[in-house]
Amino acid sequence: MSEVTDLLTDLVRLPSVNPCGCEPEGPYQGEERMTRFVHEWLQGRGIDCRRQSVSPGRENVIARVPGREEPPIVFESHMDTVGVDGMTVAPFEPRIEEGRMFGRGSCDTKSSLAAMMIALARVAQGDPPPRTIELVAVVDEEYLHGGVARYLEDSGPVHCAVVGEPTRLRVVVAHNGALRTRITTRGVSAHSSNPDNGVNAIYRMARAVLSLEQLAESLRERAPHPLVGRPTLSVGTIVGGMAVNIVPELCQIMVDRRLIPGETPDGAFDEIAEALDGILEPGDDLAHTLKDWPVETDRNAGIVETVREAVRAIGGEDEPEGAPYCTDGCDFAERGVPLVVFGPGDIAQAHTAGEWVEVAQVEAAVDAYELMMRG
Repeated sequence: MSEVTDLLTDLVRLPSVNPCGCEPEGPYQGEERMTRFVHEWLQGRGIDCRRQSVSPGRENVIARVPGREEPPIVFESHMDTVGVDGMTVAPFEPRIEEGRMFGRGSCDTKSSLAAMMIALARVAQGDPPPRTIELVAVVDEEYLHGGVARYLEDSGPVHCAVVGEPTRLRVVVAHNGALRTRITTRGVSAHSSNPDNGVNAIYRMARAVLSLEQLAESLRERAPHPLVGRPTLSVGTIVGGMAVNIVPELCQIMVDRRLIPGETPDGAFDEIAEALDGILEPGDDLAHTLKDWPVETDRNAGIVETVREAVRAIGGEDEPEGAPYCTDGCDFAERGVPLVVFGPGDIAQAHTAGEWVEVAQVEAAVDAYELMMRG
């Protein structure tokens, strides 16, 4: 196997399931094993690196190769994965079959991270690159983007960024953002034999859901963005009531609103609030739980041309594209940092029961990242 295939095999063997807001527990949760391995691997190749605390037991790894110019170009990828329940392949026993490596995180995004690590090690052995390079391996991408947020809080200026995600080695310059809101209606409980003695929180929420459905319909009529399409809204969960014979005193829904470039999380939140005006009452609650900005980098930006040149050099398709999903590139975009999302693998395989990545794409990504780093 190639050097990057060996490294990816080692990374997939290390469980790093995101605990999603809880303290890591159990045999698979938390990124500590990955953090330790990545840190030691980079140190073993003479690369200056450090661990950065994000929350108890969860740390980023930041590696730095000095270049001739500052501020740095950042190569960022995440170490955490989604859960493994229901997987049809052994999640932490990577195997290669017909040119594909199977296992949790093989596609999303340990393949990008492995390729970045090999590329950085190559660059570190030569003359200083044109611009300082920072490789940032982060925690908590799959939940709240806590890792990249902490990095950006503590870092100085960032020149530009390449975010490692499965793009099939295509140049993604735009993707959706996301606003997630929690809506709570409150009533008064009573015995169901005398429902007029209470106030039914579910009935009140039903009116809210119908209004949100109308808002979702109106979004379908808006002009699409040329790369990512139209904005969307979806009510994803509903919880309410204690028992069938009790008038429910509380009901709660979660709403997912996808933002296209040109929209803002606050603007989308205001639209939801307007749709619920006259439905929500004092004591009810409307709150956001996630605010991810959409990404759109000018196709004439320097980082876009750098990535396109690298892709052309490896024989790939360099036409800039958009994607309907979110990445933690949102956090760079919110701070005005130009970025490109680029990496091996297909998003269609991310989070799946039989997750896999094409090994040939991972090997090609090493060459592409190295070319980007050398500018």
